[in-house]
Amino acid sequence: MYHSRTLRQVAFCLAAGAAFICFFTSLGRTESPAKIASDRLLYHTDPEHLWNRLHDAIFVRVGPDGRAYGHDRLEPLLWRKSKHLIEAPSNKRTVSLLEEFLNNKGEKLIDDPLKRAMLQRDLWLVFTWLEGDHWLDNEVKEEELRAARERLRLPLATVISRLALTRDQIERLPDNYAAAVASGEFAKQFDPKHPDTPYLPADLFDTDGPWVCLGRPDGPIAPTHLRDDGTNVFTNSAFLLFLRLPAGRAATVDYLQRLRAFDQPLWIEVGNAKYPVEKYLPNPKIPTFPVGTEVALLRRALLVASPTAPIATALTESVQLRVYREIPEITAPTITAGLVSGTADSRRAQSWQSFHEFQLSRSLLFAGRAGGLRAIGPKERDFPIPFALSYRDEFEDHESGSNDQPFSERSQHPILETCFVCHSFPGIASFNSYFNFRMHLDESNIGAQPFSLFEMSVSKVEDAAVKSKEGRPHWTSLRKLLAE
Repeated sequence: MYHSRTLRQVAFCLAAGAAFICFFTSLGRTESPAKIASDRLLYHTDPEHLWNRLHDAIFVRVGPDGRAYGHDRLEPLLWRKSKHLIEAPSNKRTVSLLEEFLNNKGEKLIDDPLKRAMLQRDLWLVFTWLEGDHWLDNEVKEEELRAARERLRLPLATVISRLALTRDQIERLPDNYAAAVASGEFAKQFDPKHPDTPYLPADLFDTDGPWVCLGRPDGPIAPTHLRDDGTNVFTNSAFLLFLRLPAGRAATVDYLQRLRAFDQPLWIEVGNAKYPVEKYLPNPKIPTFPVGTEVALLRRALLVASPTAPIATALTESVQLRVYREIPEITAPTITAGLVSGTADSRRAQSWQSFHEFQLSRSLLFAGRAGGLRAIGPKERDFPIPFALSYRDEFEDHESGSNDQPFSERSQHPILETCFVCHSFPGIASFNSYFNFRMHLDESNIGAQPFSLFEMSVSKVEDAAVKSKEGRPHWTSLRKLLAE
């Protein structure tokens, strides 16, 4: 039987907290002071334009190092413990700007549908965060939190409504993924000789191509990204999951059928140990895919269409790609290598896959460059977002981390490296949309069942995402406000 003192000490902490690092960690970047002026021209050439000022009030945070962070970030720097936008002066400033927007008919200042869509998207994210759970300390009383939320809720909802496009306008928004591929700025397929070269598959959406869009008959795909338990506050998106086996489309569809037909336990008992992670292993008999298999996860924006309906769009917010370069046998040592960081085996395990990611940049999108998508650099770092155990506001909790490191280093993580945390087990054991083994290490979950994955059209997957959104409490709150 395999034992590890380090494993016993940290396994449960890693299992419970792993998910928070990867899924949405890579949603922005640090801004240098030299870029601040140009970033303030995001929506208009006048840095003091109302739309620019509103974006800054929501997205820009100043760290203890005096640097500004968050310009053109995909999501605002807000956590469940954030006082930002709750306490004065940020609450007062934001409310004032929203009221200025309403009083001056700010929606008429810019008529570009793409810019209107992006600003509405950003404000909707703030509303979703505002309606979620807030873990504030005793310095902020419950009645103060309620009052701050009430000051923001109605003007936020009203501006969201004012910016709403019709369904026809939303359907005419550009397919920025297609534009990025057509730009020629990125490789169009994975190159095994240059595994670190970013690529965007040119044939990803081909109906009869090698990539198969996956869906579930009982809910949205990639449910961990949507986290119905309230631990993810930013869920205004539809996720599209694609799988490609090296032998092509027929082989991929056949593999999905074999996965669905697998009726044996997902876990097998391998020893009489104290901790489940030492006692159980993912069943090595689960059908696995071959080396060279690729997985792509696209995140697309949902918008609020006029009058009051969420609708899927062709606006890609991010793309995550993984290529399986090596698939070792599922054993206690290989599971440990994927679970316990900082070891030689863990560093070796990181070479099992190639990770690539692209994010949406408003400035590039509005300029018509590469569909607004940019490749994440190999050393690029970012703040953890409000997912799972990530709840602390990095800008307000100045005592967190080592003071021997600069703020930007102790508070941010290498984006591409942290993706490994969520997808570090061998082969099928890292395919979390089938079954998230890392998040089910607790013994009470040993009997959990996998998701049934089917080939499904993009439109049906998006419909499932919209239906899921319509069932969320924060959408119900927004819809009521929009109807007033």
